[in-house]
Amino acid sequence: MNTHRLNRVAVLLAVVLVLSAPLQAQSAINDWSRITSVASGSKLKIKLKSGKTVEGNLNSVSESSISLATKNTTQDIKRDEVQTVQRIVKKSALPATMIGMAVGAGAGAALGAIGSANDDSGFDKLDQAVTAGLVVVGAIAGTVAGYFIGRSSRKKELIYEAK
Repeated sequence: MNTHRLNRVAVLLAVVLVLSAPLQAQSAINDWSRITSVASGSKLKIKLKSGKTVEGNLNSVSESSISLATKNTTQDIKRDEVQTVQRIVKKSALPATMIGMAVGAGAGAALGAIGSANDDSGFDKLDQAVTAGLVVVGAIAGTVAGYFIGRSSRKKELIYEAK
């Protein structure tokens, strides 16, 4: 019976790993044309061969250069100077929000359970309604905290790397 369970877990793990693996791009990472598929206005981070880094919003791309809007200016960068180009995208706040909700609800439930379990904990005896209320309050607080943490995170996607 345990081997059946182990087999199911192994198959489930394999499916999750296969589905979560990122799809391979159609073109090589050192193909300049990958940048042309990026939408105008996208936030990019370009590392130059000199070691300098430039961040800004994409204006345009040609075969020989890339143009970024940086702060109050436009900067044209020659293709020969570019080492890597990364697109900066906002990550979804949903995972952090859900984790925050679960942690908050768990903390509220633990606090309620401790308070209702014994009188020596410093809490008056709590009934089930107060424990449920603590779970709800904890879940709300955790959800809000998780949302604000999650919405500020960014991910960098490598679009181009020079040979």
